[in-house]
Amino acid sequence: MNRIAHRVTELTRFAALPIATGVGYYLAAFASLYLTRGADGIAMLWPPSGILFAALLVEPRNRIVWHLGAAAMASLAANLGGGNGVLLSIGFTLANVSESGFAAWLLRNRTRRRDSFTDPKGLVLFCIAAAAAAALSATIAACATTAVGISFWLSWFTTDLLGILIVAPLILIAGRAFYRKRFRDGLAAAPQAIAIFLLVASVSIIAFSQVNYSLLFLPMLAVLLAALRMGPFGAAGSVLIVATASSLAHIFGSDPQAIADGQAYARSIFLQFYLLALFAAALPIAALLATRQQLIDSNANKLRLLELAEGAAHVGHWHLDLLTQLITWSDEVFRIHGVETRVPPSLDTAIDAYHPDDRDAVSAHIGRSLEHCVGFEFTARIVRSDREVRHVFSKGEIDRNGVNESIGLFGIIQDITTQVAHEAEIERARTRAETAARNAIILAETDQLTGIANRRRTSFVLEQTLLLARETGHPMSVAMFDIDHFKRINDTYGHHTGDEVLKRVAAGAAAELRSGDTIGRFGGEEFVIVLPDAAADAASKVAERVRHAIGTGNSTPGVTVSIGVAEMAPGETCDALLRRADDALYVAKNEGRNRMRLAA
Repeated sequence: MNRIAHRVTELTRFAALPIATGVGYYLAAFASLYLTRGADGIAMLWPPSGILFAALLVEPRNRIVWHLGAAAMASLAANLGGGNGVLLSIGFTLANVSESGFAAWLLRNRTRRRDSFTDPKGLVLFCIAAAAAAALSATIAACATTAVGISFWLSWFTTDLLGILIVAPLILIAGRAFYRKRFRDGLAAAPQAIAIFLLVASVSIIAFSQVNYSLLFLPMLAVLLAALRMGPFGAAGSVLIVATASSLAHIFGSDPQAIADGQAYARSIFLQFYLLALFAAALPIAALLATRQQLIDSNANKLRLLELAEGAAHVGHWHLDLLTQLITWSDEVFRIHGVETRVPPSLDTAIDAYHPDDRDAVSAHIGRSLEHCVGFEFTARIVRSDREVRHVFSKGEIDRNGVNESIGLFGIIQDITTQVAHEAEIERARTRAETAARNAIILAETDQLTGIANRRRTSFVLEQTLLLARETGHPMSVAMFDIDHFKRINDTYGHHTGDEVLKRVAAGAAAELRSGDTIGRFGGEEFVIVLPDAAADAASKVAERVRHAIGTGNSTPGVTVSIGVAEMAPGETCDALLRRADDALYVAKNEGRNRMRLAA
């Protein structure tokens, strides 16, 4: 049972809209045939075409055939009820159903559009599809009846075309509002819509209820007012009201004097083309106004987004009209300058806002841009009214007016004070890091007691000097010395005095070196001197100067040093060179100390 009930519910939902289409089609057809029948037997307005056309546009493809079938049965019933024969009713039904189906096929398959009454291009395509479908329907109807002639064809064409153009937009616009659940918006606008439609109805009744004066221009004014205030919905609704009023007037013979004297067919055609003229004037204007409002709303939304983006990024835009010297600032530019009022300053005042040291550069950038018609960009400082200095980045481009070829400038200005502060802090941090790195390197390569190179640094310099000597073929030498009887000094005077002696010896030796020489403490009281570009004789002279300077010092306790010198031999390694210098040092010690000896 549950399955059957569920199936019945689904079938009811599936059939509800096609049934609604059929019922609506029948009621509209009945009303048109019996309430607005013209003297020639053709209804002046055929709303069923608009009802079916709207249904075919909004429904999925797999449900279209059901709407066509429901409309076909409704049309057949209405025609039979109106006194037409079976064959004629079938022919008219085929004409009516084919009409809406063909129009929907054109829009959905050929133009890839369904409906758009705010897009002028979409409105034109809608009207073309409606006209083509009405022409097809009139041709089929003409073939189904014996009343063959241009009069019948034209009357059918205009009647169906009016039905599609007037009724379909009303249904589609109302259905779209219902689908998007804009009930509150509709209720809020209802009083205005009712008032406008009442005005249109009143004016239409006045224009068509008397025969003495031709007041057909009055409904036109009312329709345009409705289009202006309510857009496409107002235009289509007001034309429908005018069509109803004119149809009733035509039925009861109260046409205005300008058309009352004509034949029935001529009056019908006149009123139909009058309604078409109303539609052609009102709906395009409404579409253009709706498009304009959409553009205004879109630009307003974009402006709000732009203001949000500018506020978040601290970027403002500006424009300078050189012809009027008028500057336009966005709100963010005012905030950047710290200006409360929203009255843009003059060009001179704007430049004066820059720091005195930056004004000439700013003026030069602007002048160069105008002279060569190129863009510019610069960073500068502005001084706000509260004397706060802000750093800004400005970028501008030439703005040419295509109408009068006037030249202006437009661009952006960005507050980069925080960025500049961060960059300055980064620069300070980089400087501190480099200083710390240099200090770390110095600490890693410097003997902490004497301040000269330590063993690690001395070994590195020795290795590099030896490699360079091999590559260039230049000589190089090494001198190794230590302090004579240093242990006795420590034992007699203490280690503090010993440390002072080490520092004094290191300073005295370093003072006697050449500019490219390196002295380092190798350990304890032992020192090494690296002598690039020095053969044995040059190295011996430097070593003698060092020995003499240390031995003749006036400090207490007095000390002497013994020195061994070795010149690099071809293919010799650093260790071998140091060993030979060390051997020469021991020779000097064994021969009585306080002397220099050259290695063999």
